[in-house]
Amino acid sequence: MRTVLLGSSWCGLLSGPLSWATSTQVNYVLVPWQCAHQVPVMLPLALTLTLLSLVGGALSWRARRLDGASGRKQSTERFIADLGMGTALLFALVIIMQGSAALIVDGCLR
Repeated sequence: MRTVLLGSSWCGLLSGPLSWATSTQVNYVLVPWQCAHQVPVMLPLALTLTLLSLVGGALSWRARRLDGASGRKQSTERFIADLGMGTALLFALVIIMQGSAALIVDGCLR
């Protein structure tokens, strides 16, 4: 509960790569099911995982903001929070780009 209220500098650093890895693996696993049932799941999945990555970045931002407001000088925590925000944004962009390929390329063509 503390992490949600105060944020954690590590959330953005972990949520982005984990969301991207999940997106990549699920994209490969769901292709046979998607082709058999003709249900487009790649784009909604990409949007959901992008949101998860951005939530982690927001928690890192919140932790950095609260750390700066407390007046403490913890350069390591601030660095991790900054790195987490950047990582979350970068991986959110990667997930969106990877998911947007589902709009152009049909994975069922052989």
